Amino acid sequence: MLKIENINVGYDGTAVLHAINAQFEPGTLTALVGPNGTGKSSLLKAMAGLIPSKGVVRLGDLALNSAGRLSSIAYMPQDTGAQSSLTVLEVVLLGRLRSLGLRVGDDIRAQAVAALQRFRLEGFQDRAIGALSGGQRQLVFLSQSLFRGPDVLLLDEPTAALDLRHQLIVLERIKETCRTSGMIAVAAMHDLTLAARFADRIVFLHDGQVAADGPPADVLTPQILEQVYRVAAEVQLGPSGTLHVSPVRALSDISAG
Repeated sequence: MLKIENINVGYDGTAVLHAINAQFEPGTLTALVGPNGTGKSSLLKAMAGLIPSKGVVRLGDLALNSAGRLSSIAYMPQDTGAQSSLTVLEVVLLGRLRSLGLRVGDDIRAQAVAALQRFRLEGFQDRAIGALSGGQRQLVFLSQSLFRGPDVLLLDEPTAALDLRHQLIVLERIKETCRTSGMIAVAAMHDLTLAARFADRIVFLHDGQVAADGPPADVLTPQILEQVYRVAAEVQLGPSGTLHVSPVRALSDISAG
């Protein structure tokens, strides 16, 4: 189990996250949602040890320091822009940089190619990463993260640059990996219908605090959407059994009195 305890983050003296507490079960995908600027990216970076924060991140009974995060947690940012001359296969192999020797064995190389095959990218393995589109780069870096075999995978908008088909493929692969390996995944997301479809839990952030936390059916309600996003919205159960969120209108911040 992954636990975050009393996480606080601030920039230039301004608090961004206030005493965030949450826990994440093995084998689950949690969607981190909320308006722009509410602290989703900051929370992921704090969990990964990439920015200063107060509080504790625990994996099992072990409180992770920076070294522990490096070995246990993989983080994929939203912006995967790269102008490197490295090939796609070399980028994926870097996921296991700490365990690679001077020569990459055929078995490790085959495993890296298999990681690319999960997203049908094996045909790009010899192409420079900087020559790919934004969506293709995103898939390559996700392949790298999964190739690393982390206990925890933190993802900042993993579907942002992808078309509809690849959004589904990415979330299906992440969900499958969680289920089969016990990996814990936490993903910042904006598409609430996709979050409802794939996430085991949804954590709403609002003004740097947890506004709601629970299974999609419990927390994805018009009342919570009004509180967090200031919108009127309809939440309906589709024919496939998945919740669908339909925004209706933005609400005025001025009370009618």
